[in-house]
Amino acid sequence: MTTLSDHVDPGVEKLEDPVVLLGSGDQFTDRDRTRMAFVEKELDRVVGRGPGPYYDSVVIAGAGFTASVMAARLARSEHFHGKVVLAGPRTTESRRVKDGLTLRGRGVDYICHALGVPQNAYVAALYGDIIDGRGVGTGNVAAMGTRNPDGSYRLSRVAPWQGGARGYSRPLFFGARNSRMQGALYELMERSGVIEVPEPITCLEEGYALAPGRRPLLVNAGHNQRLFNPSVPRVDWATVAVQAPLRPTASGLQNCPSNSALLAPVRRGNRIDVGLFNPYGDPLSPRSTYYGIIVSDVHPDRAGFDKQRELAEISEELIGIAGAMGLEVDDHDETWFQGLVPGSPWTPVVSRPGTLELQMLAHPGKSATFSDGMTSGATTAVAAAEAILRGADPDAAARRITRVIARDRSIWHFLRTRVAVPADALIRVLPEAALGYPHTLHAKSQWATRA
Repeated sequence: MTTLSDHVDPGVEKLEDPVVLLGSGDQFTDRDRTRMAFVEKELDRVVGRGPGPYYDSVVIAGAGFTASVMAARLARSEHFHGKVVLAGPRTTESRRVKDGLTLRGRGVDYICHALGVPQNAYVAALYGDIIDGRGVGTGNVAAMGTRNPDGSYRLSRVAPWQGGARGYSRPLFFGARNSRMQGALYELMERSGVIEVPEPITCLEEGYALAPGRRPLLVNAGHNQRLFNPSVPRVDWATVAVQAPLRPTASGLQNCPSNSALLAPVRRGNRIDVGLFNPYGDPLSPRSTYYGIIVSDVHPDRAGFDKQRELAEISEELIGIAGAMGLEVDDHDETWFQGLVPGSPWTPVVSRPGTLELQMLAHPGKSATFSDGMTSGATTAVAAAEAILRGADPDAAARRITRVIARDRSIWHFLRTRVAVPADALIRVLPEAALGYPHTLHAKSQWATRA
């Protein structure tokens, strides 16, 4: 085991534990205080109160985004400082846009709570020397994408469904690489409070062997769903996804305000592929101003499934819709990602005593279809960590905080796969009505920052 060296930016005002905003500094704004108060109120609702920590240490299998948020919150507490283990290789930063790229404003609120820093500190760490507003979105517009006979794509009527024509006065989302978001976390977290083990855990016994205490909680935040519980049911669904950062062509951005994301689904038969094109910022790809992702539901174990054909079709959709927006892929060979993302049970199994199935609780059902992966990961990680600190049930807290977003994801899945034809027609004619539920009605609680 290797204990990470202490790394705390002296220029960033931190929060003490328990969370009490420091009133003497000028880096926490009134908006930060509003956001923190909202997070605390929501945590009180989903976690409740308790007698204090039962566990004396936490071992987290996996070192991805969700795991890192949980570690950040626990590491700055007096009880768990130096008693949190992150087991597994950290994500390496590169220009390739693997994993999620959109973090809703609500997710940033929870990350800042986990770190104990104001929003500007995290955003500055996230974007570095390109902190010029790129990557920050304040609105959402939508249109259906259609393939022309010549292979190009066109968009139906583009209309706003969140933020109106000008956007909200607060961020709805931030677009950046998943690996950069994790990098920003590590730059700001209490790293002296975390023990990093580069080798992954392969069984329950290895987790207990790594524990720095006698009464540890083992947290599964990795992709092996049966690591701590072999009885977790297998699912036959997954998603295929392609994504890439985009740069403007000579024609410039079209069909979308520069501060908004474009939801551009494409119907293929009786299902709708999800197309999302978001403002994007990456210090390693300074020419990129947007990114695009196309995701489709698949059943890999069923007869007739052809992974390469699916990837080829959605790749054509991404490039075609990007062209209709006046965008093109930025350095395809270095940045493009495509692959298959395994699904999880829509209703996660109950965690066994002494363990927590964080990954399944944070990401139920089919992934990457609702622009919610990192947001649900951040909120679930913070709620579970807070339950551990308070001596409450982290499994129950995780289920409560993901209840609305999991329900909305399942409704969106139903619209895309069960009523694709009428949903396609309605989005073409009246996008703001078609996306009224589950999207727009939950804008304040699920998308935007609090102030």
